[in-house]
Amino acid sequence: MCFTDWDKIQAEDVSWRYRRKVARGENLAVAMVEVLRGATTRPHRHENEEVILVLKGSWRFHLRGEEVTLGPNQMLSIPPGVEHSSVVLEDTTAVDICTTARPDWSTGEDLALHYDPEQYLWAV
Repeated sequence: MCFTDWDKIQAEDVSWRYRRKVARGENLAVAMVEVLRGATTRPHRHENEEVILVLKGSWRFHLRGEEVTLGPNQMLSIPPGVEHSSVVLEDTTAVDICTTARPDWSTGEDLALHYDPEQYLWAV
């Protein structure tokens, strides 16, 4: 058994628009994510099945040549190996569940997927 108190987990800043808290079980990783409008995720694929459940906000995913926009209480299941990307349309809170337990979330290897073009703009 694994008990998690989300209020006691330290949030990780994936980018200035994307914060994540992660809990792990034996064969899965669960993240509570808060993402701001305009956050994007580059096209990628992984060996994990991924399920995204939007609690509030609006998040558009692109996969298999289609677009799927999730709103509150809507869920998307992405099969292993399927390329996908996304853009956040409104400030969003969601639960992201992956089987198996995403090692790239622990190592930070996935940070480059959450590219933010405004992060590289600077005033002249």
